[in-house]
Amino acid sequence: MTPTQRLLVVAIVLLIVGLGIGYGVGIASTPPKVITTTTTVTAPGAVTTVTQTITRTVTTTVTVTPAVTVGLSGPIPIGGLWPLTGELSSFGEENKVAFELAVKEVNDWLKSMGKPWYLVPVIEDSATDPKTALDKVRIMHGRGVKVIIGPMASAEIREIKSYVDANKILIISPSSTSPALSIPGDYILRYCPDDTIQGPAIARVMFNSGVRYVVPIWRGDAWGDGLKDATVKAFLNILKKEGVEGSVVEGIRFEPGAKEFSVEVAKLADIVNGLVSKYGVDKVGVLLLSFEEVVPLFIAAGKYDILGKVKWFGSDGTAQNALLVSTKESAAFSVKTKFVSTIAAPSYSPKLEHVKDYIVKTLGRTPAPYAYNTYDAVWTVAIALNIVDEYDATKIRDILPTVIENYFGASGWFKLNAAGDRAFSDYELWAILEKDGKYEWVLVGVWKGATDEIEWKVPLYK
Repeated sequence: MTPTQRLLVVAIVLLIVGLGIGYGVGIASTPPKVITTTTTVTAPGAVTTVTQTITRTVTTTVTVTPAVTVGLSGPIPIGGLWPLTGELSSFGEENKVAFELAVKEVNDWLKSMGKPWYLVPVIEDSATDPKTALDKVRIMHGRGVKVIIGPMASAEIREIKSYVDANKILIISPSSTSPALSIPGDYILRYCPDDTIQGPAIARVMFNSGVRYVVPIWRGDAWGDGLKDATVKAFLNILKKEGVEGSVVEGIRFEPGAKEFSVEVAKLADIVNGLVSKYGVDKVGVLLLSFEEVVPLFIAAGKYDILGKVKWFGSDGTAQNALLVSTKESAAFSVKTKFVSTIAAPSYSPKLEHVKDYIVKTLGRTPAPYAYNTYDAVWTVAIALNIVDEYDATKIRDILPTVIENYFGASGWFKLNAAGDRAFSDYELWAILEKDGKYEWVLVGVWKGATDEIEWKVPLYK
């Protein structure tokens, strides 16, 4: 072995056995080097040869580069971006509680396995406002957050999309449904189906109720526009398939966050009155796609007798909304108009009951299904982190579809489609009913996506 080869081996051994813990210098000495010289001395009458042996020790300094720490260690930030104020605040509150529960349970799991890392929640309020959502994403990014659960609204997702894609921040929304955001290969995953599935569910409810002429009134944003289009298309397809007369009129589009609806409701009353005069009250219905604007809108609509005579239909923006059921005027109007709202159905299991019971204990109400999606988002991210052992949003995103297909969570078993959205779902039908002088949300039926049929639990339309 040459001296050079020996030095290389020593350097590698030093790196393995400990100097790699930090910056350091390894000192290695080569074996003593023997140098022999011969000197000839000439004396008068004779020649004498003298041989000298000189031993030298050559010392070589080897610089060892610092080792890179491999694997996750210490606090790993995970973002929770919820509408804790604004038109989705009741939903946001439920998702925050589910998020915090999941983080606690994940950390207990990691501790039980002796893992050197744990999740640290970083929670912000999006205020149900797209601009605020983007500001909060930037703040989280600055704090080192690479994975965010939320936000909830499609308008918020659309606003933050360019930023998170450019900066490789993984977004997992439990509730965004706009078909316009179903884009393969981006950094946005959605643990709920898009509205190309919810639209047909609402359309089937309207048709089965006997309604043939529909007036839409909807929130004018990415979510409302997309769901309105999907529902109208599905309803017209049913009319064509069934061979019956009917239509959907132009309707009314209102600004997100509106607080007062006197002008819109007056116009709606005129449209509905004209259709009722021509086709009869049983064949006319109103499709309302809103968030918590439903409360002031219903209070305004209650002043028009004609609007209380026709059936109304909602969506996941209103299903199980806490403010709607707790406000007497809007709850009473809901009962009067048999207002039914759809929302993606979870699979009932002990795990769902566990999460539901915790939220009921914390908030005093049964959560909407999107809270279960949030709980599952935290757990699937944690499992992915445990596998890739690196806080890298791209690697987490790429492995999550496989994790999800082998995971049964609070929302049940599911898979993601090519666009990163939940691939399939049935839809629950929720309505407010009056019982013993109190208003409460009741599960009145389920729409089966595979068969386009409704299984009624409460015969709402007799």
